[in-house]
Amino acid sequence: MLQGPDLVLGVPRVPLVQMEAKPIWVENQVAQQLGLTDNQIVQATVSLNSGSVRLWLKDFSFEIPNTWGIKPGDMPFVRATQNAQGWNVQLTGKPALEPSDAAAAKTATLSSASLVSPQKLNAQLGLMGLPGSGQGAQNLGSKLGMLLQQQVDFSQSAMLLRPDQLSLMANSPALAQWLSVFKKMSLSMSHVSTHSLKKMVLSQAVSSEHLLASSEEVEDSPRTLLRKLLQAMDSSESEDKSNAKTQLNRALEEMESAQAQCAQDWTRGALSLKVVIPFVDADPVDLHFKKPPRQQGEADTPLSVDIHSKSRLLGEVWLNTTITQGRQVDLVMWAVKSEVAALAKMNSKELGFELADSGLKLSSFQIFNVPRPQEVLLETLPKLGTVVDAKA
Repeated sequence: MLQGPDLVLGVPRVPLVQMEAKPIWVENQVAQQLGLTDNQIVQATVSLNSGSVRLWLKDFSFEIPNTWGIKPGDMPFVRATQNAQGWNVQLTGKPALEPSDAAAAKTATLSSASLVSPQKLNAQLGLMGLPGSGQGAQNLGSKLGMLLQQQVDFSQSAMLLRPDQLSLMANSPALAQWLSVFKKMSLSMSHVSTHSLKKMVLSQAVSSEHLLASSEEVEDSPRTLLRKLLQAMDSSESEDKSNAKTQLNRALEEMESAQAQCAQDWTRGALSLKVVIPFVDADPVDLHFKKPPRQQGEADTPLSVDIHSKSRLLGEVWLNTTITQGRQVDLVMWAVKSEVAALAKMNSKELGFELADSGLKLSSFQIFNVPRPQEVLLETLPKLGTVVDAKA
């Protein structure tokens, strides 16, 4: 039985001793989608989903035999083998990759997201060009401190990532290739797929610097491409682009703040991931995934997603989605334009049917023809701190 993927940003790695255990059988079609090869060793993740502890390989999860003795948060290595009956996955020890046999040993990480443990937070922040928290009080006024306290509303990013704004900013022949790459990476509002949306979200969940340090493949993300655009502007001989560079730096700072704050919240057991989604045919949309920490002995906490759009076509729209018990969905929508609110009410029943087809139940859908209340917005802001940047 397969289940949808959980969003896992980081778990502590637990050493695992190789042991004999009952294998997990994998269908040929699933093995093909995972890209498995015979005798390949891959690293999996283990997480708790709807009260069941499951082993995750990329987008697929499997029931774990009792003899495996692993628990949520573990990152075991498993060996995939093919035989006449099909494929099976067997628990194994961590492969030894010596320089002499590194080329022969084929090891891959197929987890649904790159993992960052709390212990590696300082190292990851350092790779982002930020000082770690262990440097003491003298760094309270540092860039890291400011990023951790900055409000992340993607106001600069939302303006910068508009299709017309990007075309205007990259209007020189030297930047035409960059614009082409960015358009290929961006999504299309007319036909958004779950795969492309998930890929875009995960590309912003962990910094590219951390992936490089972990010898993992790095794909283009809004942050990496904006960094490349800034570098291209610095090296180009075109007219002065000081205003564009200032806007780029502010947008990059918003994205770095989102990553730094997400890593900090994860060390406290909470999920708070903010991302911005660019489109080739629409204004960008920002998402905020939230999941409070679960207290010992309590039921799993609900996952909520805040969606915010400053669309010039639809006006400003907010949508809060809360998912409880893995399938119950509650929606609250705020729209500035009355025609948008009326359209949402008209299609609410159809939305319920579509969710039901996906195994979800729409429990409630509230629609308000007003801006989102300020007290609701304040809940998403970081707590007040004592960071002061007195640098000129």
